[in-house]
Amino acid sequence: MRRRARAASSGRSCRGWSPGHPYKRAGHRPDEGQHIRRVHTCGVDLRGAHVLLTGATGEVGRALAHSLAGRGARLTLVARSKPDLTALTFETGGRALPADLLDADQRSHLVERAEELNGPLDVLVNNAGVETSQHVADEDAGSVERAVTLNLHAPIDLCRTALESMLSRDRGTIVNVSSLSAVSSVPGMATYAATKAGLSHFTSGLQADLRGTGVRTLLVELGPIRSPMIERARAYPPTDAAFARLFRTRLLSIITAGRAAEAVCDALERDRRHLRLPRRAIPYALLTQAPRELAAVALTGVPHAMTRAGIR
Repeated sequence: MRRRARAASSGRSCRGWSPGHPYKRAGHRPDEGQHIRRVHTCGVDLRGAHVLLTGATGEVGRALAHSLAGRGARLTLVARSKPDLTALTFETGGRALPADLLDADQRSHLVERAEELNGPLDVLVNNAGVETSQHVADEDAGSVERAVTLNLHAPIDLCRTALESMLSRDRGTIVNVSSLSAVSSVPGMATYAATKAGLSHFTSGLQADLRGTGVRTLLVELGPIRSPMIERARAYPPTDAAFARLFRTRLLSIITAGRAAEAVCDALERDRRHLRLPRRAIPYALLTQAPRELAAVALTGVPHAMTRAGIR
């Protein structure tokens, strides 16, 4: 019941609770002697929730904006292109917040500006990112710095500033959109994979830091999306050959941005901690997830945060 009470106070929705019995699924009448299983899902109620979405005008960003708007969210949409952003706000009813996430000063004030536009932040979706696809020896320092800043540094900065608001209210959800490249790279994508691996591991650590609070995290690791981004990546022949092999052996498949966006919204509403797409890649990805899970078990009971009164 404590989880239900916390959910009610934090704007989360609980499904599957029967008013007469907290351990029964609503509408379910077990036979006499049948084991009653506690079934509940406490997730984000997106109706009226303030969602800050970065990378809003990209393929996945646009799909996320439409899916979130369709579920009643109040959107603050972030991108560099003002014309594209204006068009998207017209389509979704969101508020535009043009910003360049490569600029540290703009990043530091982004959450504050979003809350001035749309009120206290309920959900942060770190979706902005950039791909790199070439041999490491051919990459210039500028492109590497850009990828590291946009794919890793910026999400970490936005998480930190969002937490100031969320922890003060003991509510909120942070969504970090990473990639299956975080667990397995292909030729030509070493830098991109490194930044996404960093984001995935950061999210895992962030989840541990937030244990015991009303703030949640959702790590999204996506495979190739049907978009200009995957076409640019496949323009490098070794990368194209690697993807062709993975598609041919059915270890991967291309998914649409719309499917990914709906899955993210479902995961938010179901209080999921981790979402991987496409599903056929899950068994392979789980093998690489094993060390994190083992570490989490090994650290069970270890203090995970400091308070003013001491360790909690």
